[in-house]
Amino acid sequence: MKISACVIAKNEAENLPRWLASMRVFADEMIVVDTGSTDETVAIARAGGARVLYFDWINDFSAAKNFALDAATGDWVVFTDADEYFTEESAPRVRPLIEEYDSRDKFDGFIVHLVNIDMDTGALLGTNAKVQRIFRHVPHIRFVGSIHEHVENLSGDPGRMMMMAPGLTLYHTGYSPRMIKEKSRRDLDLLLARRARGESSKLDEYHLMDCYYSLEDYPQAARYAREARDSADQPVGSEDRPHAVLLQSLILMGSADSEIREAYEIARKACPEKADFPLIYGTYAWDQGYFVTACRAYQEGLHLHEEYYREGDFSGILAPTACVRLGEAAALRGDMEEALRLQERGLRIAPRSAPILASFLRLLTQVGADDVAVIKVLQSLDYGADDAAFLAAVLAASAFQLAALYYDQRSTVKFPQRRQFLLTGDVNSAAASLVEDIERTAAIAAAYGRAFAHAQQAQLALLLPDSCKQESAAPEVQRMQRRIGRLAEGGR
Repeated sequence: MKISACVIAKNEAENLPRWLASMRVFADEMIVVDTGSTDETVAIARAGGARVLYFDWINDFSAAKNFALDAATGDWVVFTDADEYFTEESAPRVRPLIEEYDSRDKFDGFIVHLVNIDMDTGALLGTNAKVQRIFRHVPHIRFVGSIHEHVENLSGDPGRMMMMAPGLTLYHTGYSPRMIKEKSRRDLDLLLARRARGESSKLDEYHLMDCYYSLEDYPQAARYAREARDSADQPVGSEDRPHAVLLQSLILMGSADSEIREAYEIARKACPEKADFPLIYGTYAWDQGYFVTACRAYQEGLHLHEEYYREGDFSGILAPTACVRLGEAAALRGDMEEALRLQERGLRIAPRSAPILASFLRLLTQVGADDVAVIKVLQSLDYGADDAAFLAAVLAASAFQLAALYYDQRSTVKFPQRRQFLLTGDVNSAAASLVEDIERTAAIAAAYGRAFAHAQQAQLALLLPDSCKQESAAPEVQRMQRRIGRLAEGGR
């Protein structure tokens, strides 16, 4: 059994090395179809062991991808975008999974869980999808659609099937903040131009919704989200997306409470296992001051998040804030034990969130915890040696100064000495250190001031202390004059 990994690319020098490394784990051949690159894409592909083919771009993604399919020689095809790659754990599982299902009659391929991440930070962006990326290399499976192309079974046999790929996750960097608007403008222009020619596709509303939402045109996003939500045609595995875009667009454009509530209820009914919707609605209700409603929605959302979360769900971003706010509500009721439990839960979901940790520390201050108790609590959480600098920085802004020093000593990046003096309460040493720094700076300015233009020398003279400018028998002036002299002579 042979596997072909295929991709179409244009100016993908930044993404292609990662794609090649991911596909090389399981593929027998790698095919890169270049559609007009002006960067190092072709050279990188060849150096990475891929076969490079050329396709004249005709504003048709399916045509380019079907060209790649025609060139592939494998029994199975893994066809991703250049900005997609399998996670380190997933890549070795691709071949065994295909081999397991290869002999099954009428089984055509796999739908893969795709998670959007920030290409610069690796952070989850809170959106994911289910995408068709692995399929048999057979004539009846082709790409359809000049833009936002997708795989279709053209055999006419409804008995042929695809299934979710267990244990496989693709990371996708194409929705990264620094590039999403540019891509959305490009896609929107292509979509509108095609529709102006009288051409349309069954998923146009879905893609127009996404483009307008990315471009922050929320009225248009809401319009097409409704059309996509109510359409009989839905992209496989992303049926919840129109509900999410509609709800968030209505909130962001300041729609009436009743309209937002209606969209929320429809979403909750359509996707009863999706934690995103009650958490989104809870955030809206909290910001509007509907605290009882917000707490109810937050509690439901946290329950669903715990039961059904999958990597990349938006609930992973919202759940920690829900915990903090429910904790704040519990504290207002006087239930400090519940407040601490909830905020600790938020920290376990997002242990490296400075605002959440700071909120938790404020609660610990209210219950009278000391530095030792705080250190014990933090040691029970999911923190490693690499987190010491983070913990020290957040603790330094709290009431737990000695705990900040404890983690500073365990960090490879130390606080400046003056900051350490202040954390120990040694104000005199901190002040002496500050005076020394000021004197050293003044001496350097006085020693090298003649190197500046006359106007700058005059400005500098206004800033220098008298000890740099006058003769005096005072010890501090004598000391400063000697320091200036050593510097002027090239000493230290």
